[in-house]
Amino acid sequence: MWFELSLIPFIGAIIVFIIFWIVKDGQRWQKHPYLGVFARLIQKSPGRAFGVFFLLMILTVPLVLLVMTGMWVDTLDAGLIPQRTDVVNIMLIMFLVFCFTIYITWGAYGTWRNAMRAEAEVKVRPV
Repeated sequence: MWFELSLIPFIGAIIVFIIFWIVKDGQRWQKHPYLGVFARLIQKSPGRAFGVFFLLMILTVPLVLLVMTGMWVDTLDAGLIPQRTDVVNIMLIMFLVFCFTIYITWGAYGTWRNAMRAEAEVKVRPV
């Protein structure tokens, strides 16, 4: 029971991350009836896009630990000893999700960094 309950916020965070990833680029998403809110939020500035992706990336770590804790509690409630394979499987899922989120967050960071460089270059140039 606790395992299934702990899966809800984890899967929710992954779905929100994927929604933000889909609407990250493109003006057509801003007028979408459901995804427009996400698009307008993340397309406001490159810094905001990086902040949202970074926050969701960091949020996945405690949510995976919550899933692992729920699995352990259910196993102990059933009177069994937790197996190492269950822990390894959950850790592999965490590493796969973390690799995906790091890749997207790193790209958003590069976009934000280049925008900051371009803005600083415009301010330094004499007109």
